[in-house]
Amino acid sequence: MGNVNLRTERYADQVKRWPGSGRHILAPWDGDSIVVYQAYRPRIGHFAAARGYFGGEYSFNRMSWAKPNFLWMMCRSGWGTKSGQEVTLVILLKRAFFDSLAPRINTTKGFDRVGRRVVGVRVTR
Repeated sequence: MGNVNLRTERYADQVKRWPGSGRHILAPWDGDSIVVYQAYRPRIGHFAAARGYFGGEYSFNRMSWAKPNFLWMMCRSGWGTKSGQEVTLVILLKRAFFDSLAPRINTTKGFDRVGRRVVGVRVTR
């Protein structure tokens, strides 16, 4: 397993390149992969982190609510304090795999506990 080197930049610089309209997923990516984040219970997260793949108690039949933004994931997981969400992983998906899922991505809209509008992403079968 190698290290993940994520490029960072100031929000004010980044927002200038964002699309002005339409539906878009804003996540770190390159020609080969895209980065998402997901929180898991410790037994699943530690298994994956130690081995570099999902297995053990992980179910490939469950719906996953991966987030393209680390801070969003941390907020949703209660900064790793919510039961079953104590371990947050950075997951590199092959870009071709992610693109194959894109037609099945659904967004959900709502508000968080302090009234901010949030959008979630899920993949349907």
